[in-house]
Amino acid sequence: MSNPMAVITLSGGPLYQLKIRDLSEEGVGIVARPDSLFLQKIKIGQEVLASVLLPRGYKGPSGHYRSRVEHVTEIKEGPFSGHMIVGLSFITPASEQELIPKVEAAADPFFDLD
Repeated sequence: MSNPMAVITLSGGPLYQLKIRDLSEEGVGIVARPDSLFLQKIKIGQEVLASVLLPRGYKGPSGHYRSRVEHVTEIKEGPFSGHMIVGLSFITPASEQELIPKVEAAADPFFDLD
């Protein structure tokens, strides 16, 4: 891996792997295409799980965080011009257990003993 990446887990949804543009101890700015399904599934104020993956030798926070979507802003200049930046603030560290999707078991009438 040559660039820092974020893996975002949405409640009841798929995982999204996106490039990191900005990174600090308080949060992360991730880049998304304007037509991305990811942008349709998030809203400001929503809590998500974010895993920050850094290449070897890159300085900054890494790991798993419960995070909040703070803003979605168009990038006007530079190599990502026309893309959107999604600002996430880190709320608390998250455990790896929180990252495992929760699957609700459906009741199977063939095994109902009542």
